[in-house]
Parts: sequence; C-alpha cells; structure tokens
Amino acid sequence: MIRPDPRERFAGVPILMYHKIEPRQEIGINTLSPARFARHLDYLAGNGFETVTVADILEARPRPRPARPVIITFDDAYASVAEHAFPLMKERGMRGVVYVVTAYIGRWNDWDATLGGIRFRHMDADQLAMLHDAGWELGVHGRTHRSLPTLSAAELVEETAGARHDLAGITGEAPLSFAFPFGQCDPAVELAVASAGFAVACGGIDRGDYGAERRCLERIPVYQFEGTGALARKLRPGGLPLLSRWKVRLLSWPAALTPRYQRWRTRQLPLED
Repeated sequence: MIRPDPRERFAGVPILMYHKIEPRQEIGINTLSPARFARHLDYLAGNGFETVTVADILEARPRPRPARPVIITFDDAYASVAEHAFPLMKERGMRGVVYVVTAYIGRWNDWDATLGGIRFRHMDADQLAMLHDAGWELGVHGRTHRSLPTLSAAELVEETAGARHDLAGITGEAPLSFAFPFGQCDPAVELAVASAGFAVACGGIDRGDYGAERRCLERIPVYQFEGTGALARKLRPGGLPLLSRWKVRLLSWPAALTPRYQRWRTRQLPLED
C-alpha cells in the first residue's frame, strides 16, 4: 500500500525561516533587527497573509483554511524571539513556530561558531511555556544542534526521540514537527525522525526525497539585509525562481562551517552556563 505524502497538505503554504530577532548586530546574515522584522510583519498583514502553524495544517485547522496562509518559523529558539518577535507578532494577532535545541534551553549558544565572540542566549523553559500558552507551536531542532548525517544510530535516537521527550516535558504535549540542524538530512536521519514520532520535518529551500517517509518540508530563509521587496519576491506564487534559489544556496554555504567547528572543538559539546 502506498502511504500518503504528508507534505501534500502544505501545498500553497509558504514557510518562512528566521533565526534571531535582535537589536545587537553580529557577523553573519541571520540576525534581523526588530524594526525590520516589524516591517516584514506589516507587509504580510497588509497583503492578506494570515499566520498558521505546522500543527494547524497537519490537524486541518482552522476551517476553512485562510486564503493566504503563511508559516513563520524560528530556528534555535533564541531568547530574542520571546523578547522581540513575540510581542511584535502578538500586536498583530500572529503566531509562529519555534524549533528548540533542547539541551541548550536557557543556555548560551556554545554549540555555534560565534564569529567575533558574540554569544546569544536560548529561551528558558518559562519563555517556551509562555509561547506555547499563547498558541505558538514548539518543535524540535535536535538536542545539541549537531549535523545529524554524521552521527551513529544511537546518537540519532538521542537527537530525535530524546529531544522530543525533552520538549514534551515542558509543554505536556509531544511535538509534531522537527527541523534538521543545518538543513542536513539523509535516509537514516529521515527514518530516525519518523521513528521518533514526528509527522513532518523542515529543511531549507531544497526539499529532499530521502526515502519512503517523504516528510521534508521546504522553507524559505529570510536574511538580515532583506526588506519587504525581497520578502514579496520570495512569496510569489510558484515558489522561488531558479536564480533566487542559487542565491540562497550561496548565502547558506557558511552554515557548513559550524559542524566542522564542532568536530574541531570536541565531539561532546559543552553544556555549562
């Protein structure tokens, strides 16, 4: 029997990928100022977009589906999302999806290759619970944000099923969606994600067909220098054109350096405050 493709439910629903919404600047392209992020939100609202979550789509709510649904996701669950993105979205009646690195809840982002020595805090359990209570969705981004295709079978279980258990302990609900650290996946990773109980997983712009599970959703990265014009182009019907896809691939290549940094520093990442 051919299993239905769970991704079919997301047809026509763009998924935006943000990271930090932060007034401090760093060397990198994933930190948006709150002012620029607010302009993005105003563009979405002004053009008829309504936010939904991954869980909303999976559970077919609300009914009927909004005419222009959009999913706003945040990888890594930085504290700046609770401090800056959450109030801006709340003012506009919007909700988002946060992907949590569960071993770093309330800790510094020591897993990352922080250029210039600038560190950022991840949300603590109280902040995550606040978002959950406000109708946001919490998903899993691994336990230690390592490159999953490089791990053993036992380590994959820890990073998927173990992290799912961690997050359920905060919300009281088992999360439905997973986001691949660095957007990296292979058949073994996808199988581990499915075996852990996740309905779907999020990657980047290149949605992979890694195996029979077919759970990977395509997401559109948004960078710190992009205004509403760039956002509008990324949300055009039909998805990103080929030239834009190559631009995103070029901008995303530095993310491949972090797994190398992790292996150089130590295989077991530090979890101290």
